[in-house]
Amino acid sequence: MGSDVIPLLKRLSLNKYVIDDEPHIRVDSSICVKCQDKPCVKVCPAGTYEPLPDGRVAVHYERCLECGASLIACPYGAITFKWPKRGVSYTYG
Repeated sequence: MGSDVIPLLKRLSLNKYVIDDEPHIRVDSSICVKCQDKPCVKVCPAGTYEPLPDGRVAVHYERCLECGASLIACPYGAITFKWPKRGVSYTYG
């Protein structure tokens, strides 16, 4: 890894968040429990989605990079997303 490359966990630690009054990512658990493969967990580069023993998926909003990969990967449309009201601020370097 070159000296100019910042590891993912370091990048996430540099994000600044202003917490909205409602989450910007929603997962419909009634749909999610029927999904065996959990592609949202597999494709998310930041580990935003975590499978739970009861079949649901926990969402760690603070990890989200806003890439939209989970929206594309979910075959059932169980995930809805809207940009955070105040946006996301990334600072690198």
